[in-house]
Amino acid sequence: MNQASWQERIQAGLAEALLRLSTPLPDRLRSRLGRGLGHLVRLALPRPRRIAMRNLELCFPELRSDQRRALLREHFCQLGEAALELGPLWRGPRIRFEQLFAQIEGLEHVERAKAQGQGLILLSAHFGSWEAGALYMSLLTRLTALYMPTHNPAFSTLMVAGRSRFGATMTEKKRGFRPLIAALRRGEAIGILADQNVNEREGVFAPFFGMPASTSVAVAHLAKRSGVPVIYVFAFRLPRGAGFRLVFRPLPADYPCGNDETDATTMNAMLETAIREAPAQYWWVHRRFKTRPQGLPDPYA
Repeated sequence: MNQASWQERIQAGLAEALLRLSTPLPDRLRSRLGRGLGHLVRLALPRPRRIAMRNLELCFPELRSDQRRALLREHFCQLGEAALELGPLWRGPRIRFEQLFAQIEGLEHVERAKAQGQGLILLSAHFGSWEAGALYMSLLTRLTALYMPTHNPAFSTLMVAGRSRFGATMTEKKRGFRPLIAALRRGEAIGILADQNVNEREGVFAPFFGMPASTSVAVAHLAKRSGVPVIYVFAFRLPRGAGFRLVFRPLPADYPCGNDETDATTMNAMLETAIREAPAQYWWVHRRFKTRPQGLPDPYA
């Protein structure tokens, strides 16, 4: 990890101060403050606002313009809540963390894999509170998770410390998949966020909300090589600071089938189904469709 500049250390220090301030707040108050923060970010940062709106136009053409604007507003409220909830997630007492999970569904799929002594691939996305889902999994089993460092090395250090607080091993993407393969061979779980726009050499184009999205095939290849089950993990944020609904959903029994396009389509379809349950909670500020099939224009230009 590169050494942080003094400006980056100041930025990380301010972020840490925000975590400290938000950690002891009552959940309902923190939720309201987070939503207010989201409103301010939406008004102050036009570029993320434009990207999010363009994604909503591409993915929800059936909505009226006023419905998309309402969804955009709620999306930024969710981003604000996500920012402030990092306090109790990364720094709060463990007992309070566990109490945040008001509903848990499908845990039997994880327990079955553990009982068989198998490794396990836990697949998630930038949806809901992925931070909460990953942390909860590190309480259940030994977990090695892939992560991308931020542009600020000081904040990356803060992030890794928060994500590994319950014993998870964080491995940077540039190290490749060897640490993940080793963990699977030990019968442990690995965690991957698999919804980024990837380089064409790393994936294939598969439909996502009817749009061709450059989708990673790494999860399918790891599952094929290791023979372990793949389970999607979604942490839906409940309203008014009521915690999370944590859902485990196994991918179909024929995943992976060995065809990259089919496997990527299956993975995207399951994610899309979850997003439609709570569309404001997806990370719409990311340019998911930046990489395009040859001949198609950049939708964000």
